Amino acid sequence: MTLVLNRHITTIQVITTNQDEVKAVPHAITLFALPGVQLLDVSGPLDVFAEANRTLRRQFYNLSVMAADSLSVTASSGVRLSADFLLDAAASHQIDTLLVAGAPDVEHQRLSDWQCSQLKAICARSQRYGSVCSGALLLAQTGLLHQRRVTTHWACADLLALRCPQARVEPDALYVADGPLRTSAGVTSGLDLALRLVEEDLGREVAQEVAANLVMFFRRPVNQGHFARRNSLSLTGRTALQDLQRWALANLSAIDGVQDLAAHIDLSVRHLGRLFRQELDMQPGHWLENARIDKVRELLEEGRLPLKAIPAASGYRSGDVMRRVFLKRTGMTPTVYRKMFLQNKP
Repeated sequence: MTLVLNRHITTIQVITTNQDEVKAVPHAITLFALPGVQLLDVSGPLDVFAEANRTLRRQFYNLSVMAADSLSVTASSGVRLSADFLLDAAASHQIDTLLVAGAPDVEHQRLSDWQCSQLKAICARSQRYGSVCSGALLLAQTGLLHQRRVTTHWACADLLALRCPQARVEPDALYVADGPLRTSAGVTSGLDLALRLVEEDLGREVAQEVAANLVMFFRRPVNQGHFARRNSLSLTGRTALQDLQRWALANLSAIDGVQDLAAHIDLSVRHLGRLFRQELDMQPGHWLENARIDKVRELLEEGRLPLKAIPAASGYRSGDVMRRVFLKRTGMTPTVYRKMFLQNKP
């Protein structure tokens, strides 16, 4: 299956928003895609910018895809993108905003010194630049993230911090702007990034109209932490610790604390803590708290149990305790969280 994106934009001199004339020239946005790219990292932002053009009924954004070595780029889904030009021809193209798209296996991809220098040159003459999702790992190879605040997919945040210690990684953020740099969190957050850029360029009202037309939040009421699932072992094996985890997840309502975990596996609390640190790099109490919060999320999203029954079902001894912990972890109360998910449930 082949996906060909045609983007032939005519030059304009004036766009009109809210009956006010705003002088502008076309803004050229380019997505850089390597083989194995996450298709939504490319198509998502492009659709937001294209919708802004439709909203204005004028072509303000000039959109293109740039590839490294071949104009045919096979995405991780198997779909083939037809790029507009190659990296070695970038000097002959206008690029006002450059965004580097991510890929599921991006941690294994290395840019050559020449590719890094070319990307740095493009960014130097652009108005702004950035990355979508794990594309931050690629952009980091150029050195352009040094001393900058950045975000990326939550699963890549630790790796980015390790590979680029000069960057200030914000793993919970959906979108971060620092000087000319714009970075977004995982996959669909590329739409949030693009919408913020539309707001920068064309104003709040146009961006709100774009969000409404695409049926997306203008400001998502959650951050990336709401979707992260960290530090969990595979529960398909048969190790003693995995058996303990399976038992705990099935019996959260009956577990008072770490002492119950240790007693079930017939270990001391100290020895159990040592096992958790070795396997998960965390304390058993932290794991248990994460398990309770995940259970609360699951029950809230299902919408079957009344709110007052959820604390006991997830192992909390009172609704007040559950509410305080949930608010600290997610930034919203259980009531607001349930309302958000039920409103958007098909």
